[in-house]
Amino acid sequence: MNTGTKTPLFKSRLVSTMFLCLLAVMTGCAPHSNVQTFEVPVSPKADASYNFLVYQDYLTQFEKELRTGGNSKAKLEKIKSLQLHALEYIDKVLEKDQRPFLYAEKAALYWTLNQIPESREVIKAGLEKYPDNQRLTLSLASTYLNENRFEAAQVTLKSYLKKNPHDYNVRNKLAQIYIEQKNFAHALDILKTIPAGHRTPEILYSYAKASAGLGLNRQAIRTLKKAVKKAPGFIEAWGELAYLYEYQKDYDAAEKIYTHMLEMGGSPTDVRQRLISLSLKLNNPDRALSLVLEGPHTKSFIFEAVRAFMHNGFYAQASTILDILAQSKPIPTDYFFYKGAIAYEGEQAPEKALEYLSRIPEDSVHYNQSLEFRAHLLFSLNRKTDALKILRQGQQKFPDNPEFYIMEASIFMDSEDHSTAEKIVRNGLKAVPGNTRLMFQLGVVLDAEGHTDEAIKIMERIISKNPDHANALNFVGYTLADRNTQLDRALVLISRADKLEPDNPFIMDSLAWVYFRMGKNNKAWDEIKRAVSMLDKEAELWEHYGDIARSLGKKKSARKGYLNALKYGSDNMNEIRKKLNSL
Repeated sequence: MNTGTKTPLFKSRLVSTMFLCLLAVMTGCAPHSNVQTFEVPVSPKADASYNFLVYQDYLTQFEKELRTGGNSKAKLEKIKSLQLHALEYIDKVLEKDQRPFLYAEKAALYWTLNQIPESREVIKAGLEKYPDNQRLTLSLASTYLNENRFEAAQVTLKSYLKKNPHDYNVRNKLAQIYIEQKNFAHALDILKTIPAGHRTPEILYSYAKASAGLGLNRQAIRTLKKAVKKAPGFIEAWGELAYLYEYQKDYDAAEKIYTHMLEMGGSPTDVRQRLISLSLKLNNPDRALSLVLEGPHTKSFIFEAVRAFMHNGFYAQASTILDILAQSKPIPTDYFFYKGAIAYEGEQAPEKALEYLSRIPEDSVHYNQSLEFRAHLLFSLNRKTDALKILRQGQQKFPDNPEFYIMEASIFMDSEDHSTAEKIVRNGLKAVPGNTRLMFQLGVVLDAEGHTDEAIKIMERIISKNPDHANALNFVGYTLADRNTQLDRALVLISRADKLEPDNPFIMDSLAWVYFRMGKNNKAWDEIKRAVSMLDKEAELWEHYGDIARSLGKKKSARKGYLNALKYGSDNMNEIRKKLNSL
């Protein structure tokens, strides 16, 4: 069933099948036994029959060329020539016979080569003769949807519905357009006007989608149950129902539906992947592994399964699945990349990870990432010289990848060689001008050098380019709060960053600090507790924890904060000891 929000213009082959049946009647030949017949009035014009036969021959050649693929100049010229010949003869047919589906046939011929304006003009010509034709109306709306001209598509369908208010299928298509635009309330209002007795499975599906979009999940589930009861083979409705159960964390119900869908045979690979993911959520890796082993051993399926197992922390099983690909020759380069990730994340074996990554060739799509990964591993092993060698190799081969410059600068920042770090980042900005990640790194380097005002200017430029850059928002907001100036603006900036990254403990700390500066100590206390609960070995956070606790008279908590700040290597040791003594 086609339940997408965009109505296809219709398949050229479907219309052509109608013509085949028509010609069988016209020429007195019986249709082939596996061709569905249509009740189509027969034109008495013999030349129209001949012209259509010639058109059909060109159409067959045209579609065959499209199926065989290729985009050479000669191939494209041949396709275009066949289309022009087909158009020539369909026009000759239309001179004698102007029935709606002939306009649809010609429009589909343009549509196939994505010639949407030409297709639309043909449909409009047909609608001038048949203004209430449903197929041509839906086809016209589809041409607008293809260009994301939603309002034009809506106007087309609304105009038709004024004259044909009881065409509930078109009413459903109109609702689907609103669903695609995420205007769920309007879509639901349209669907509610369709009497319950006329709600087909497709209409019920749209009703459920609109309901779910408004958060009315129980209503959506009830509606989907009605849809699949009416149409047990409606695979899209089953999938939406399973998704809603999964969204509500009713994993058992979702798993039953996905299992049923797998037995039905619809989209088996996608359904199998959902079942694998659910089994892992239910902490049943053995069931998930069985589903993988019983599934297709294609690269795409295997790698998707590997990612699911890794995401849920089942690294040993992920490695077992990967070994399926080791049996093929040559071994896919993705195999070594994922083996490296498993060795590092699951086995804590960075040297082993490096060995896998070193086997990825330069022509692999993963080579860029493999160099980044290798540099990171070498740095973590304190092999800085080797890491720098890899990073410079990456800069030479992939000069537009900012990560190679950022990582190299970080190595020199770690050694407190700020001037070299600044030079590296500026070289990166020459290679990738305006890159906000490099700009942010430059701001961090300048701040470390004591050029905080210059750093703020760079961060402000980042925010003007990307108002959702959480780290830049946090940097400016925290700096203002630390300087005890423009606190209202600081709060706006940090609050925005917190909404963008609600689980970032450094942003929570900034929010606590700006509240503290504003004298809103209870709010500050709530935020700093949230921050240290997520990042409990950061000295600066614990110092802030101590300061805020002290302001609230919580001496025991303040002492805990200051002691932890000392424990985790604060850069402000003497000041913290003074604060401890003052308690």
